[in-house]
Amino acid sequence: MSHLERSYEQKTGQTLTLSNEYLSARHWLERSLQRLEKTSKDVEVKLGAGPLFSRESILEYGLLPEGAWKPKSDFMLNPQAKKMSEFIENILVRTQWQAERTPEGPGRDAVLAQGRNQIKNLFRQMVGEMPTQFEFQGQTWTPKDFAKAYFESFEGPKTQVAIHNDRKAKPELTKTSQGRKLTTSIDAVENTARRMLDKGEAVYLSYDHHAEYVDAATGIMSIRAFHIPTYARPATRQMREAFDTNSGGHAVQIVGYELDPRTGRVAKWKIRNSWGTKKGDEGHYHMYDDYFRAFAKSITVPSSALPFVPM
Repeated sequence: MSHLERSYEQKTGQTLTLSNEYLSARHWLERSLQRLEKTSKDVEVKLGAGPLFSRESILEYGLLPEGAWKPKSDFMLNPQAKKMSEFIENILVRTQWQAERTPEGPGRDAVLAQGRNQIKNLFRQMVGEMPTQFEFQGQTWTPKDFAKAYFESFEGPKTQVAIHNDRKAKPELTKTSQGRKLTTSIDAVENTARRMLDKGEAVYLSYDHHAEYVDAATGIMSIRAFHIPTYARPATRQMREAFDTNSGGHAVQIVGYELDPRTGRVAKWKIRNSWGTKKGDEGHYHMYDDYFRAFAKSITVPSSALPFVPM
């Protein structure tokens, strides 16, 4: 959402801060409800979301200005976030266990309905009621109407440029429910990100977050910055994929990069996180090339900025 805030400021000269808490809560609630009908592999329930899913959440649930809604607790921070994750998982497991052992029909429907109500009640108790209307600058808005009125440009199509774990694989273009997806080499993804940033386009990065190689105080993200025996360094992408050892995904915005003058390659990326200005370098992190090339998954950019990719 930081890109939306910056674009609004550039367009109007005014500052408008958006509520990250609202969108995070709505996304978390809806994904939890979806999991009741499907297995954990089909729907991943977690607080964060990738760039395309965040965009879909905005289109589906709208936006709120900061201060228009106040949750009951700091549900995005530990220990509250861990508690909620545990409680949600308990409801899901218990409900699915009972549903699988109940014949199809009114009985199973009642089990699932009870699970849905329990999840909604949990969010009401720990997060609060989700706002359907709010007041802003003397007008009454719904979240979707507000998003459309203030950030209509966000509705444009997006393209996800994903990294293929097999360096020798050919590029592949597919269409998903969230938009187009181009799977290609990590070098192509890096070059695309540079080109988009040079043009002033917004670039969002999805990556596997490995806190073991992150210094929260300085925002440095690098494998070689830490003392790690050579034989204990991260496995290759293909190895991690084969053994399913990747950590949870996370989405950030890339706002800049620095080149290595000796090689002309990216030495580090400057990223803006959603964890607040007290984390990292005043809310920014410095993702060095070794971390990026090990853990980056994809970038998301406006489709209009990639005319060379067929629709």
